[in-house]
Amino acid sequence: MLCAGIDVSKPHLDLALVSGTAKPIRFRFPNTPEGRQALLAALAHLRPAWVALEPTGAYHLPLLKLLAEKGLQVALVNPYHLAAFRRAAGERHKTDRQDALLLAHYARVYRESLRAYTLSPEALRELKALVGYREDLAGRERAILNQLEAAEWAGSKEVLALLQRELACVKGLLGEVEARVQALLAALPEAEVLMGLPGVGPQVAAAVLALLPPELWGRAKRAASYAGLIPEREESGKSVERSRLSRKGPPLLRRKLYMGALVAVRHDPEMRAFYHRLLSRGKTKKQALVAVAHKLLRRMMGRLREYYAARLAQGVA
Repeated sequence: MLCAGIDVSKPHLDLALVSGTAKPIRFRFPNTPEGRQALLAALAHLRPAWVALEPTGAYHLPLLKLLAEKGLQVALVNPYHLAAFRRAAGERHKTDRQDALLLAHYARVYRESLRAYTLSPEALRELKALVGYREDLAGRERAILNQLEAAEWAGSKEVLALLQRELACVKGLLGEVEARVQALLAALPEAEVLMGLPGVGPQVAAAVLALLPPELWGRAKRAASYAGLIPEREESGKSVERSRLSRKGPPLLRRKLYMGALVAVRHDPEMRAFYHRLLSRGKTKKQALVAVAHKLLRRMMGRLREYYAARLAQGVA
């Protein structure tokens, strides 16, 4: 079985193909529209069973979209899993060409358990971009406020005026982004379902729908695992067993769920009781709130599962 691995960087796309004991096939293409089309032509000719990619910021997105549109079986490999595979294979070198080969071998070894990437609807891709941009703007707003305080203490009137102009611009952009996010949420029935829960406002709902793959919607255990809210146990010999969060998923998703947990503890009696029960068992406030965030996400997925079951019973696709 022929499997392909593609290492994506800003300037280049390194392609490697492996099949049994045969010598690997390697290509390099520029990461440009023309280069991506040339890579697609090579894959169309060679017809690999799987194509494995590792997410690399935004640089892999144009290629990923093209591969999915062409109907190729593409697997987005979790960097954590690939790093473990590299250690298991005894790889000491990390180059673009070697990473492409490693991805191809990963696809071949784990071909039975890979999940094919499916292109999200345009509305969800736009929502994800807006959620990320909103977070950047919010960070810039906090930075400007800190700079304003420092400028006031320094008595710099010119800097104060410039910072106030910049703050007004950022606030205006934040308002525009919020309006666009609200419009996208209004078009998603799942958003209304989620926001019926205490602690789930527009920001939490937008983060969950934007950052959680649609194929995990309504699947509580897998969603919690993807979000990095599942504890990992550590025990070796006589050493004391410890557990800690995996933290493998999107950090922004965990942050928003944590903020939702803070609200849920204040406004949901059941969540508040759960939180205080954990505190009485010796958990720290942070640990208890993370557990509430986990429970909140599972509740959200339960709501979606019920929603989809009701639609199915009504014969709605």
